[in-house]
Amino acid sequence: MPILQARPGAQTPKDQSYPDVRGGSWGELGTSDMSGFFAEQVARGNGYVFSSALAGVVPIVATTTNNKMLLYNPPTSGRVFLVQRVAFGRTAVAATPLEGSIVYNRAQNIQTASTAAGTGNDIVSYTKADGVNLRGDIVGDGSGLFFAPAASVLTAAPTLWAASGVAQTADDAITSAQGPCVQYLVDWVWGLLQLWPGTLMSVGSAAAIATAYTVSIYGLSLPKPDFA
Repeated sequence: MPILQARPGAQTPKDQSYPDVRGGSWGELGTSDMSGFFAEQVARGNGYVFSSALAGVVPIVATTTNNKMLLYNPPTSGRVFLVQRVAFGRTAVAATPLEGSIVYNRAQNIQTASTAAGTGNDIVSYTKADGVNLRGDIVGDGSGLFFAPAASVLTAAPTLWAASGVAQTADDAITSAQGPCVQYLVDWVWGLLQLWPGTLMSVGSAAAIATAYTVSIYGLSLPKPDFA
């Protein structure tokens, strides 16, 4: 009986005419979108979304020890989180609105965390919230990540990781005078940002924009692969 065999990596001329199917280290076929915009991985139970409260959060200026929308992958998780998209919905103006970009922060070699105020930890304090599986029938957060949508404090400030491509102008944040408007603010990351064990990310801003956003981070939590 013929056996269909898949090997990691993209199809190359070296494969010649042998009936091998090329697959990736996470079990996907060697296509660019991991099977229809990640539908297969979501069906396997590996898709998660991490969201702020409906009232939203005001992004804190980047590279400070205070953070919001913090997503931490502990060293012992054995998993990798591939960020697929981040969605933003403006909910309120907290003070005089300013112009500024929304960015992602990163910290490396994060070993310890405390859910209550304390010392001797890389993450001094945070309030944990659960992620939600993108497959509707799966209950519970099996992502292996720690999520803190509201206030959190780090011992050392993170560094700028990447810009989201989302920014607001002073005009965008005026809620009287100009009347309502519709905004579509989605950053498609497509897995280009990856949280490996011992790293964290948070959502911040380039300036004190004083505007609250409901934020959702979508991604795949996959077993850490062996690339050897």
